Amino acid sequence: MKSKQIMLISGSEMRIKESLSQAGFIRDFSHQSTYRTELDSPQGVYIFQIPYEESDGTLTLYGETAFFDGISDSDVPENIQIAALERWYALRVRLGNTESQVYSPDRGDRRPSAPIPSRPVEIAWNGSMVQDFADMKRLGRDMDRMKTEQQLNDEGLVNDPIQY
Repeated sequence: MKSKQIMLISGSEMRIKESLSQAGFIRDFSHQSTYRTELDSPQGVYIFQIPYEESDGTLTLYGETAFFDGISDSDVPENIQIAALERWYALRVRLGNTESQVYSPDRGDRRPSAPIPSRPVEIAWNGSMVQDFADMKRLGRDMDRMKTEQQLNDEGLVNDPIQY
């Protein structure tokens, strides 16, 4: 990366691994002790690697020694270097906000748009997404609130499920 500054993230191993996964990083087994993500561009795919160290339940990410796999930093286009730096900062923001992002079904946009009445199994339509018109309207309101792929990317999140 062009401007290498001291960039270090350290914290709970479990919390950092979860945030890495949500930000689209996977553990690289060919380069031991790195996490990687792929950055697409018209010139091709660039593999961005971040070295890490684990000890006693703590994981430390070394952003200042991050590198692109198989290519020198000077040969990486500037837009890819910027994208890699943005991924790093999104990861920092995500880790800084994890305490406030604990899931709660009664908070924010995760709350259902209306109460969902239970039905006996004998009268429920098994295999159907909705049971009646009111249920269809509720589902429509829920889907309107879902974030788009672009909104997820802007927040440093990755669509679920990731398929390999």
